[in-house]
Amino acid sequence: MSGEPATDPVDLRSAVVDQPASTAGAWVGGAEAVEGFLRRVVADLGRMPALSVHHAEFRHYGSGYASYVEVFVTKRDGSMRRSEGGWTHVEGLSLALCRLAPLAALFMPDVRSSGPGGAGGRGMPALSLVTDTAPPGWEEECRQLGQVLVRHDIALLGSRVLGLPLEAGLLVETALGGPPYRVFDAWFHWTD
Repeated sequence: MSGEPATDPVDLRSAVVDQPASTAGAWVGGAEAVEGFLRRVVADLGRMPALSVHHAEFRHYGSGYASYVEVFVTKRDGSMRRSEGGWTHVEGLSLALCRLAPLAALFMPDVRSSGPGGAGGRGMPALSLVTDTAPPGWEEECRQLGQVLVRHDIALLGSRVLGLPLEAGLLVETALGGPPYRVFDAWFHWTD
């Protein structure tokens, strides 16, 4: 990235038009290299002692375009899973891994549900759900998650940075937020 991670005006202008803002690591090799890199990061997350990857969404939610890969992690010990009436409910944390630069955002605990015939329910990432500290009961899991991100040189962004306004005139095609648009919208957006 050309300046201060996540807030450099040149990088943000690239991000809002879905252009890579980094010229380091996998981003040098283009979209295919980035996808391969993010798959390796997700595999590494899946090897954490306290967490397991419940789901990673690489397919842009089946339509449109997502500037990130959403990874839903839960406690490895199974304590966050329950079944009732043919449905399975899993509590966990969503992590958004940016496709445009080595950046990530972590969100408050959420519950994902899946049932008969592939039915299911989940929320979408939102700036209001970004967590700046480990949620109660998730401290060790967040510590391990942070170690994986550091190992892969991915910066975990908090709400203070993600909540900063974008410069006037920058528009983001997204179904997740704005206007007014924030740094979050530049790095983590989705269009159907």
